[in-house]
This record gives sequence, structure tokens and C-alpha cells, in this order.
Amino acid sequence: MRTAFALGLVLLTGCVQAEDAGRRAWLQSLLVQDNRPLLEREPALTAGKFRKMGARPYDFLRGSLAVYLADAARPDAMPTRFGSAAASRVLVLGDPHPENLGAFRRGDGRMSLEFNDFDGATFGPYHLDVRRLAVGFVVAGLQAGLDDDAARALAGAVAEGYVLEIDRLGRGLAPLRVRRGVGFGHIVDDLLRRAERDGDAREHLDDYTRVKDGQRRLRRGEVEAPPMPGVVGDALEPVDADVRRLVDRALAAYPATLHAKHRPAPRALRPKDVARRLGAGVASYPRLRYYVLVEGPTPDVDDDVLLELKEVADPARFPGYALPASRPFVDNGERAVRCQRAFQEVADADPWLGWATVGAMTFRVRHRTRYQRGVSLDRLTEKVAEGEWSAEDVADLARVAGRLLARGHALGPTAEGGRGLGAVRAALGADGDGFVDETVGFARRYAERVLADHLTFAALLDEEGPWLGHHPLR
Repeated sequence: MRTAFALGLVLLTGCVQAEDAGRRAWLQSLLVQDNRPLLEREPALTAGKFRKMGARPYDFLRGSLAVYLADAARPDAMPTRFGSAAASRVLVLGDPHPENLGAFRRGDGRMSLEFNDFDGATFGPYHLDVRRLAVGFVVAGLQAGLDDDAARALAGAVAEGYVLEIDRLGRGLAPLRVRRGVGFGHIVDDLLRRAERDGDAREHLDDYTRVKDGQRRLRRGEVEAPPMPGVVGDALEPVDADVRRLVDRALAAYPATLHAKHRPAPRALRPKDVARRLGAGVASYPRLRYYVLVEGPTPDVDDDVLLELKEVADPARFPGYALPASRPFVDNGERAVRCQRAFQEVADADPWLGWATVGAMTFRVRHRTRYQRGVSLDRLTEKVAEGEWSAEDVADLARVAGRLLARGHALGPTAEGGRGLGAVRAALGADGDGFVDETVGFARRYAERVLADHLTFAALLDEEGPWLGHHPLR
């Protein structure tokens, strides 16, 4: 096993070809256009997003969904033999990748593993979701130090897990439930164990708040140091009176969107403090996030609750697949929350999940707690380097991810309102092995494309500046 990512890059791409000037110009134009509203509203933070994307190929992948979807529409895109009109209208995650997996403490107190980011969830072709997840694991595997063959094999593990779960559900077996200590691998067990331990200790609340004179308040300033110049690591900054009023209005609208079993008394949502959270995510790094400390069930500071209000924008559109008018959502907050509830094992995987709309702004509201700990590529890299986790351990995680994606596609609604299982099962037919082979072939080829595009993107940042040659009006 090789631990140097650079060696994996060389093995995968071989000799880097002369830069394609046409591809370079296309990338620059597409990424500027995709980020134009944020470049105008949040130029400094959007420059930080681009710096994050330029730091390593996996982060470039996370921030460039628009590139992936545009490539899917190109005439030379690799077509699928396993598509159909019906299978192009299932509930899709939109942007599945390894770090979009995380632990949850459900309403019944049980810990589970789920996908955790539904900002891009919509209706679309299932196979593009599977391919995106497979590519993400290949790039992440290389980044974590796996050798070329082991990283490539992760794409097969994703697709095999996907086919397995569709087959099981088609035979009437119970849907996947991921728990600790029942054969899902060392990485899943480690994640769920640490999430339960740190959640019980209310570690996240202690990270972001302080108790003084019997009152709990949010911290201000830096929580984690910047990972590189021009990028915020993790910080909370003060907000003005206008933002406080916006948050008050959002909290007034939010309770009606909570799961019926978990609507707290009004006093539990009394806001005690508000701050803007900076530094989280890659694609969503420049978007608005507010941390709101609320009273919780009692006046005791030990049961205060930390909520996150995160701005949700329009999802990326899959090429040739418009969101059908037959299944509209009132706004993006409702879309993200309803899709999450439909995709996960239970609708109350996060009992505090809801949404709020204030004027033109829409927010997803969720509980911020260490119970919701995500997969970390940095930890994966560290454990692989130390020899504690093997390539097969990472493959176990990839199989579980493929199964979770299949469960969501199968049990979630289609654009017409039925479940997706029949459409996906019919599209796969009896050739699951063929679907695996097709997915692996695509993932290997497109991972090479991601690595080459990352090098091009890094060069663009150096030569065109932090906004890729765009000049914000502000």
C-alpha cells in the first residue's frame, strides 16, 4: 500500500498530457457561471471556496458538481445500457460522495448511518447518482493513500452494494439498517462509536458555547485555525439586528415543519444567542449558515439546543431532466427536508430537522450535535497511513454507501409519486454484473478526468486570480 497521494495520481493518470486549451476555457467559464451569484454576494468567501477546491482533487470534486453534470450531457459522454424514462425520474441525492455519509441519533435514541446532505436532492436518473458516488470513492481512496488498484476497486464495491440492495428489496427483504458491531466494517463501527460517545458528552455544544454567570452563550471568533491562507477553518462571527430579526421570523415559522412526533413546546425554541458560522463545507462554503442557541426543554443550561439554519439554493439540474411540475415543492427548504426524510431509514433520523422561509430566503434547520458526525477523509487518510485501516476496510464502507444509495432510490418517491424500486429494478434487469462493470469503467475514466481538471483548475487560480478572472461588482 502506498501512502503518498502524488504517487497514486501518477499511477492513475500516467503521463499528464498537454493541457487542453478548450477544456481549460470551458472549465473557467462554467465554474464562474455556476458561482456567479455567490461571487457577487460573497466574493471573499467564494474565493475561499475556490482555494479549497484547488487544494486537493477530492475537494475539487466536491465543489464541481456542475462540471460533472455538464460532462454527462456531452456528446462523448459514456452512455448507460441501464437507463429508462421511469428510472430517470426517481428521487436522487444529487451529489453523493464519501463525506456525505454520517452518523445520526434517531428519535428513538438508536444510532444509524445515513447520507446527510440533501441540498442537491431532486428527481433524476439513478445511474448518475451511482456514478458520482463511485467516482468520489476512487478519488477519496487515492487521496487517502490507497494504491491505484485498490482505489479503482472501490468503484466496484459501490456498484456491487447498490445491486445487492436493489436485489434484496426486490425479493421483499427488509431494507438496510446500519448499526455498530453487526458486520458493516471497522470504519462504520468507529464512526458510530465516536458519534455516540461525543454526542452523549454534548461535545459540539461545548465546542461552540460557553457558560458564564449561569448563562450559556455562543462563542465568538476562531474555533479551528485556518487550513490555508484565505480560508476560514471554523469560526463564529457576530450578527447585526437585521439578522436577529430574520432568525426570529425563521424560528416562528419552523415548528410547523418539524416531524409530528417531535414538536417542542414554544419555550424550547426561545433564542438565546445567534452567530454566523463560517468555514463549513466546500460547495456550500460561501452560503449563509447561522448557529442559533435555543432554550431547550427546561431553563437549565445543560439541555440547551444548538440549531443550524443553512441557506438552501436551487439544486443542480440533471441534463435533459427538468423537475416535473407534477411534484412541486413550495421552496428549497421544503425540498431538502422532505427528500431527506424520504431517503433515510426513518423520517425522524434528526428529530429537529425542519425548514423555514423568510421572504426570498429559505433555510434548512437541523440539530448541531456530535451525534451527527460525518465521514472524514482526513481521518481515513490518517488511519490508512497508520496501518489501522486497510483497503478492504474502505471497500466495506463503499459497499455500505452503495447499499444506502440504492435503498434511498428504491424506497423514495418518483416524480409521479410511486416508489422508485420498480423503475430501477426494471432498468437493471437481470444483468447486475453488467451494471457493475459499466459503473467501474465510467468511474475509472472519470476519476482521471477529475485529477486532470484539478490540475487545470489550480493553474487557473494561479494565473487568473482568486475569482478565476471574474471581477465582482462589490
